[in-house]
Amino acid sequence: MLQAANDYLQLTPRASHAPRRAPSQPRMLAVRQISARDLQWLPALADLLIDGVHQGACLGFLAPLSRYAATDYWHGVFARLGPQQSLWIACERDAEGNDGPLQGAVQLNLAGHARHCGEVQRLMVHSQSRGRGIASRLMQRVECAAIEQGRTLLVLDTPSGSQAEAVYVHLGWQRVGEIPDFAATAEGQLLACARYFKRLAA
Repeated sequence: MLQAANDYLQLTPRASHAPRRAPSQPRMLAVRQISARDLQWLPALADLLIDGVHQGACLGFLAPLSRYAATDYWHGVFARLGPQQSLWIACERDAEGNDGPLQGAVQLNLAGHARHCGEVQRLMVHSQSRGRGIASRLMQRVECAAIEQGRTLLVLDTPSGSQAEAVYVHLGWQRVGEIPDFAATAEGQLLACARYFKRLAA
């Protein structure tokens, strides 16, 4: 059963030249919802979007993506946050509960869908933080949020053949087909887009 509270995951320290953290203060991953008042996250969210686009992710932007364009996009997202649109982030958190670097983000859109449906949008994990299960934690939390709002069916799309497909299949999403030339790479190349759905247990 998915956890309904804000989620935490202990992160395995990565090799680096930074000083080692004390064993008594492990890094934790906090998954939390962002409100329209949390504008302090705008710079980090802009960095996350730029990183994704410059790493080749199909996010609806062409590379190179300017900081102005990235920040403008997130201002638009923040303006829509509310009952029908939610934004969830994953960030490191220390033993004192202080938020650290942003690791990923995902959105849940309920507007324009039947009352039992919703759509997962723009799942992003920073390129230096992949392989730690962060995408799975974000998806699990979004599914919990959808259940809390009475939704029993979610949909999403992702480029066909992308690494994200393996994540969705692992989490129990079902592929229903693909749409040709629906997605575009950061270089402007058109790609087929796979459509997925998942039924949620109340």
